[in-house]
Amino acid sequence: MKKFIVPALVAAGCCFAGELTVKVTTDKPSGIYKSGEVVKVTAVALEDGKPVSGRTVTYELIADGKFRKRGKFVSDAAKPFVWKHKLAYPAALRAEFTILDANGKRVPLKRGYDQVRYAGGRVGAVSDPEKILPAGKRPADFDAFWQKQKARLAKVPMKLLEKKSLEKRLSHAMKAKSEVWDIKVSCVDNVPVSGVLAMPKNAKVKSHPAILLVPGAGVSSIGVYSSTRWSEKGAICLDINAHGIPNFMPAKFYQDLRKGKLKSYYSMVYPDREKHVFVNMALRMLRALEYLRSLPEWDGKNLILRGASQGGWHAIIGSALDDKVTLCLAGVPAFADFDGEFAPVQRMERMHFGLAIRNAHRKQGADVQKLLKAQSYFDPVHFAGKIKCPTYISVGFVDLSCPTTSVYAIYNSLPGNIKKGIQSHPAGVHATSPNKIGDAELNKLLKGIKK
Repeated sequence: MKKFIVPALVAAGCCFAGELTVKVTTDKPSGIYKSGEVVKVTAVALEDGKPVSGRTVTYELIADGKFRKRGKFVSDAAKPFVWKHKLAYPAALRAEFTILDANGKRVPLKRGYDQVRYAGGRVGAVSDPEKILPAGKRPADFDAFWQKQKARLAKVPMKLLEKKSLEKRLSHAMKAKSEVWDIKVSCVDNVPVSGVLAMPKNAKVKSHPAILLVPGAGVSSIGVYSSTRWSEKGAICLDINAHGIPNFMPAKFYQDLRKGKLKSYYSMVYPDREKHVFVNMALRMLRALEYLRSLPEWDGKNLILRGASQGGWHAIIGSALDDKVTLCLAGVPAFADFDGEFAPVQRMERMHFGLAIRNAHRKQGADVQKLLKAQSYFDPVHFAGKIKCPTYISVGFVDLSCPTTSVYAIYNSLPGNIKKGIQSHPAGVHATSPNKIGDAELNKLLKGIKK
């Protein structure tokens, strides 16, 4: 297993003048252990990057198997807080520390982001990650279901419905190297593929690799930067929004969708698999790949699929359903292994579908097993084994949206005969863990093609 490790020393985060943080580390910088080993977590309260005494720090220590411990301590610059925990089997843990002010309130960060809004620090660890397997089972008719969906797509002729130049939105430097359009391509249920296509200036026939970018969860327009970034390096690049909605609309247009039709779409319970929001989302991605392959400028060889979070989900699903994809780059792939929340040895909390299923059961008495089965047709762990191309994934050990074990469940489901790698971040939260996943591979590929 090829691994790329970002040390846990980044756990304290960036420190600005006068700002409080907690430097949290594990005794193994990689955060990776063997089953039966003891994980030693050390926490030091810092002010302006230096150890500080007299600060009240709360902590929450969580591990698979329903382990949870909360408490607090007063910091001592000469004596760090130390916690030890044995991971007896393949599992993950997370340690979170938060500094309180004189009134017992959390201290807001000057530059908070993602789920890191208050002064503190966090780190995670995992034991025997290569042995972590999916908690749930793939439905017997999984392949038949997706063949049916692909047949639906095939019945819709692929047509370029719209192609508008975005020259006015480009900088002078962008104009010199790329041509960029806002495009729409026909797809199922009259909801098109909607995205931004960028191509190298004066692109030659059959000369350029193609990259499909798919965004993380949310409801917004696609911009011009992401696609032009790669077209300037010699690739055809299509960056699509997940919902087939128009791009470059007024902000209120997207706000209304977030509050209405697409509100919390990524964490809703979908009892009917046929009506699951991810069905057509996946088909729009497949149509986008098909469109890229139809372009005369495509080299006919290299077709790359790249995304993070929800986009990582797309990358896994698309690479499994379209065997013409030649490189899969999936940063912190989302929506995986939600069955783990209901497993006999319960894994740490699951966001999105796992949370929605738990709430539906608690509030409405919903049948957990039926809901789990309906969602299982969209779990990337059940797609991973069908991927035939090189695949690179990233994982954050303190990612609350895409938990450690869920990402390893995907990675360990990949075929053993493909080239693959996983980039681990012991202190990585959701926003930082993608860490430009696949940039090195893409840059190497593009440089090789230019030669």
